[in-house]
Amino acid sequence: MKKLILSVTALAACSVGAYAQGVIQFNSASGSGVVSINGVLDTKTDINAELLFSTTGAAGSFSPVAMMLLSSSNTSSDSAPGFDSSDVITAARDITFKGTGALYDTHGNAFQPSTAAAGTSFFFEVSGWTGAYDTLAAAQASGVSAYGTSAVFSDVTSIGTSPIVASLVNMPSFNLVSVPEPSTLAMAGVGLASMLLLRRKVS
Repeated sequence: MKKLILSVTALAACSVGAYAQGVIQFNSASGSGVVSINGVLDTKTDINAELLFSTTGAAGSFSPVAMMLLSSSNTSSDSAPGFDSSDVITAARDITFKGTGALYDTHGNAFQPSTAAAGTSFFFEVSGWTGAYDTLAAAQASGVSAYGTSAVFSDVTSIGTSPIVASLVNMPSFNLVSVPEPSTLAMAGVGLASMLLLRRKVS
């Protein structure tokens, strides 16, 4: 009987420990942070997005927590600490569901940045990009994607069973910007030079 009580107690402790680990949702709808594309509030274009966290907020210290990709059909994360393939979920309707510019995981996944307890404050940043690219680096190299990263912000995690799970309340608004390829800029420069030369000849 004593062994049974100890076993049940140990199991209960493990369960409480698992639920007590802090989680956060990839959702900025509860705050004021929104996404724009080339300076225009985005309400109609779903985007790829990546959530990263840090314990210090220092440059180079951020690690991925979750990604929403247009190429993914996954709808459910394993909610385990650390980033793995299950934390890459679909970006379908991540902007258009709310239509306010807010990012929103429509499947309500709760992600664990680490094994730290609920109530822990972390530093976060969010990167976003357009197009069929699975990483920010690929989007940047494409020459056609609009991309950008938010300023660093902090939010507090909650228990996964909380009636209101923690979300990106403090995410600041950020802008995705299209950056032309160097060859495009070079061609524009040549065109401008030709126009100036033509004007000189005419005058």
